[in-house]
Amino acid sequence: MRRRAILAAAVALTIGGAAPRIAVAASAPPDNPTGSPTGNAGALVGSAPPGSVTSPPRADDASARPPQIGVASRVPTAIRLRRLAIAADVTELGMDDSGEWQLPDAGVGWYWFTATPGTPGNAVMVGHFDTWWGGQGPLARLHEARPGDRIDLDLVTHAPDPDADGAAADGHVETIGYAVATSKLVDRTDVSSMEATDDERLTLVTCAGWWSFTLNDYTMRRVVTATRPS
Repeated sequence: MRRRAILAAAVALTIGGAAPRIAVAASAPPDNPTGSPTGNAGALVGSAPPGSVTSPPRADDASARPPQIGVASRVPTAIRLRRLAIAADVTELGMDDSGEWQLPDAGVGWYWFTATPGTPGNAVMVGHFDTWWGGQGPLARLHEARPGDRIDLDLVTHAPDPDADGAAADGHVETIGYAVATSKLVDRTDVSSMEATDDERLTLVTCAGWWSFTLNDYTMRRVVTATRPS
């Protein structure tokens, strides 16, 4: 079956007392470049267990990202898995003004409300498997990842006050490494891989399985987890 759209894991969260519900967003041609659901593409298809996924602030809220005042903050800017010739820029993602988790227009996206790479917790990133015109997305070969493969992340440190004690100069670049631990297929509604963890973990998610015209979505997700070498 011909794969005809870019897809990655997007989550629409029901705000209020109910548990978050999951929606899969299909990326679209240039007249809808953000990949936000249109028509039935954003149909709710499942529910996450209570507490498994938090409800981050929306991206249009000026207070969405906590201010980094007088402290250094690190953000990922590039990712590489050399054995598979995967190399992509990394951008920050949040939630859009409709309450859905954003998808990257290109490259790989990191949800800033998950863990910062290089710190304890689960840093979640998503990337497209293919393009709406039939080309390969940045994570097209993610299914070939195997335990032990090295993943490199470039991080840039931003410090509002470069002269503050203990703060790195603004724009300082460093590279940290991860080793692939697991690779698995999960159902398109399964968000357990996005749960918080105590270890330093990187989780990469892209689409897999077959394109379903009924679902207007791919049937599965490829989830690769990687941990910091001990």
